[in-house]
Amino acid sequence: MKNMHLLICLTGRLIADVICSIGGYLSGNIPVFSFFPVTSTFFNRLMPGFIIGISSLKTNYIFHGMLMGFLVSLISSISFLENGITDFLFFTSAGIFYGLLIELFATKIFKAGMEA
Repeated sequence: MKNMHLLICLTGRLIADVICSIGGYLSGNIPVFSFFPVTSTFFNRLMPGFIIGISSLKTNYIFHGMLMGFLVSLISSISFLENGITDFLFFTSAGIFYGLLIELFATKIFKAGMEA
């Protein structure tokens, strides 16, 4: 079941990657779809899925997804503070939201909960 949880989390984050890449392009944060900006977004959004998938903290699944999404997104969102608080808050909030959705889908929809 642990492998299924990881697979679902990674798949969810791949979907988040597509959404973030399109959103970044439409907002102007990714000026053109080229290899480096898209690859950066891809791995930035894939890492939380991996960490959520392998983590087995003894906590509520909703809190777990939000916490993991926050911590991993914070790694990248700190760099947005240079341009102001708005991008930082948007990026961090998106990480929390996607973490929540990923854990919700993995645990409740696909019944692949966390294991110790």
